[in-house]
Amino acid sequence: MRYISLKMKKLLFALLLFSFCVLPAQQTYVLDEFGEKLKQFYQSLNVETRWISGQHINWETGEPSERDDTHNLKTHCAAFVAAACEKLKIVILRPPEHAQDLLSNAQFDWLPTTQARAQAWKHIPSDNRYTQAQDLANKGFVVVAVVKNNDDRKPGHIALVMPAVITDKDLTDNGPQIIMAGIKNYTTISLKAGFKGFYGKWPESEIEFYYYENPVF
Repeated sequence: MRYISLKMKKLLFALLLFSFCVLPAQQTYVLDEFGEKLKQFYQSLNVETRWISGQHINWETGEPSERDDTHNLKTHCAAFVAAACEKLKIVILRPPEHAQDLLSNAQFDWLPTTQARAQAWKHIPSDNRYTQAQDLANKGFVVVAVVKNNDDRKPGHIALVMPAVITDKDLTDNGPQIIMAGIKNYTTISLKAGFKGFYGKWPESEIEFYYYENPVF
């Protein structure tokens, strides 16, 4: 019995040593002081009670407006991102120069242009883009995730990457954490859940990421 116990101990030790030496360690992404400030700013926008779908709003505040016409606004994802950027003095396509309807598609088309690059927007390449997007947000950089609808008559979707503590596995399985307005608004939700109506399979290939390269804090 004693021999078996000692043998088992050696086996367990060998397995433990193997896991440390061979299996890749899980990296956890954490927030620095600027990421914490950005997180607090996003939370202060109260997106879960403003920019509510199906009603006319003041795009800058997200509060209901008195506008009365027959236009049916389903969601306000693009207006929310535009409002957050305006408060941070970041240029992105926004009302009133651009109508709220289909604005996310227009933002998708604008972000890769020379005009957007001149305004300090940079594309995040496809390699490791989930980790890059989350890491940049955790360091206080404004990052957007955006997809264009294949039907030009229907809106796409856009959201901001929310600074968050997250592991490599979480990023691979569900993408970065985001804050968004939509059919339902969320202060924090995974990219996979927030964009589930806009991609065909996971990991997706249609969503693009851009970040504003100038610090905002």
